[in-house]
Amino acid sequence: MSRRRLYKAISRTAIIIIVVVIIIAAIAGGLAAYYSSSKPPATSTSLTSTSSSLSVTTSSTTSTLSSITTTTSTASSYVVDFINPWGAEDPVGLKWIGGNFSIYYPGYSVQFTSLPGASGVEERYVVINDIEAGKLQGIFWAHGGPEVLSYVELLPSPHDLYNMTPLLAQEGLFQKGVTEALMAISYNGTIFGSPTNVHRAEELYFNPQILKKYNLPIPTNLSLLIYDTQQLEAHGINPWAMSGAEGGYEQLHLWFAIFLSVAAQYYGAAGAAKLSNELMYGVLNLNNVTVQKIINETDNVFLQFVGQSSVIPSWQSQSIWSALALVIKGQTVFEAGGNWLAEYAAIWYNTTTYPATQPYLNWSNITLMAMPFPGTQGIYVIDMDSIAIPTVNNPQEQAAINFAKFWASYEGQKIWTYYKGVSIWANSTDYYSTPMQWYDYQSLLNTPAQNFTWAFADGTLFDDVFYFLIAQELNLQEQGSSYLPTFNAALFKAENMTFHEWQIAAKDGFGFVGQRGNPFGNYLPPWVNPSTYTYNSSYTPSFLLTPPHYLLPYLKKLGQQQYANKVNSVNYYAINGVNLLPFPLLIVLMIYLDQTRYKYVIKTFLNKINFFSNIFLSKFLTFNFTLYLGV
Repeated sequence: MSRRRLYKAISRTAIIIIVVVIIIAAIAGGLAAYYSSSKPPATSTSLTSTSSSLSVTTSSTTSTLSSITTTTSTASSYVVDFINPWGAEDPVGLKWIGGNFSIYYPGYSVQFTSLPGASGVEERYVVINDIEAGKLQGIFWAHGGPEVLSYVELLPSPHDLYNMTPLLAQEGLFQKGVTEALMAISYNGTIFGSPTNVHRAEELYFNPQILKKYNLPIPTNLSLLIYDTQQLEAHGINPWAMSGAEGGYEQLHLWFAIFLSVAAQYYGAAGAAKLSNELMYGVLNLNNVTVQKIINETDNVFLQFVGQSSVIPSWQSQSIWSALALVIKGQTVFEAGGNWLAEYAAIWYNTTTYPATQPYLNWSNITLMAMPFPGTQGIYVIDMDSIAIPTVNNPQEQAAINFAKFWASYEGQKIWTYYKGVSIWANSTDYYSTPMQWYDYQSLLNTPAQNFTWAFADGTLFDDVFYFLIAQELNLQEQGSSYLPTFNAALFKAENMTFHEWQIAAKDGFGFVGQRGNPFGNYLPPWVNPSTYTYNSSYTPSFLLTPPHYLLPYLKKLGQQQYANKVNSVNYYAINGVNLLPFPLLIVLMIYLDQTRYKYVIKTFLNKINFFSNIFLSKFLTFNFTLYLGV
């Protein structure tokens, strides 16, 4: 039956009732989603701030390594608490930075609470819980990317996270720092996280000894990497190291690295970086035929690399660090990640990482090499660690400011980045512990602005999107090709969630990465006027208004916040409680109501009415099964 006939099958009164119900459901759903989806899933509240924690209080200790000396003061009057994920990764570096802080700022010291898990997979929960409980004090770790906006949105006011921009300007970083690195942590000119180091992500770490043993080439492009993988499998070797302990984090790194490599085949390095930045803002056009080809190729290569014959059998119990040990020992060959792997190999395995360039390619005793992920040469995938300071009920605020100031200084960066990443200062010398760090630092200085993008698994994603997507990546590896349609639907949901949260940030004045006249990656999201840098609240990506039809059967599998209900011939489609047809109108209404003093009353009321209206609409459509709502 045609759409016109379906509408004729219902009385005028019924249509009016339905329209009213849809509008109420859409407005209520949209507003409730606006207030609720900016917070992480409810599961995040299950972890308390004492779970798996390691507290390290500095004491009078002197340690010397490569001319970097740490002496920790014993007569401290001011203590700053620092929540971080680095205790198991770089305890030496923490002692160095804490001890030298006490030297440069007599009377001050740091107490470290370090939680396990790469990319702060546990630390983030603790920070979120402490913010919601109103007890976050001192200073805390966060990626400097859009992830930090998750905490800005959780706080009562967007100005309740300390603005680091004046502090960094006072230190001289805007004159002597790496411009693109500073733009990567700026939000319309505001910096919430003071940089501690710059990482390069989406690199391939490998053991060249195994490749030489089987006369296999260094994989400088994706085709060669696929070839090496197949040949190693034919020799009975599981070529890929992978971890399951971080819940899909390393899987997301690998998927995104492949995505960039495939995208570069179609668009070149700058075009692939642009595509990645669209992904970062939630505006990647998933209806575009070429984009769909890139995603499909990415999915297929990913499954090939994590298939049963390719990946180490024990991957589910491995961390990214223990998986790295297997690469160094020659029990497997490849691991995707960033130069944090070089850091860990140097500290814990006494292994130096060398770039896959001359003269090192001719050396015969190297067990760990690294390179930009094959096919992504020319793209700098940045991942910056930072420290952020809450300004609400924080008696340690001034001590935390002093700590951030010291860490951002040239000397502070030199102490910390001896092992970890590289310095944000543009005049750094080669004091690094590994040749790979110096290689990455040179690339940081020489990569064109339009070839920069953020690491998808490390800082690009708001926290709720991050936890959602790593779980989907884990599902994809475990379930294989049968899960591909659901995974691609999850990618659509992630883009919708991301776009939605960026609108909240834009309303608060933080709607793009970078500064006016110097956007990160030389890319501005489409809701920003390129002439005035003002926010265009009426913009909505077309693919969100008309989602790909092939995804609809799988959207219902993606949890309570996104669903597709089908009642006989009725399709009612919503994302995060939002009926997408009047979405631009809802954004305007959301922003207006958010600025009123009735914000919290409205939030509570809409959460209740949204539940009622969605149930009522579903029941109503059950009795009017011939209605078609346009999906």
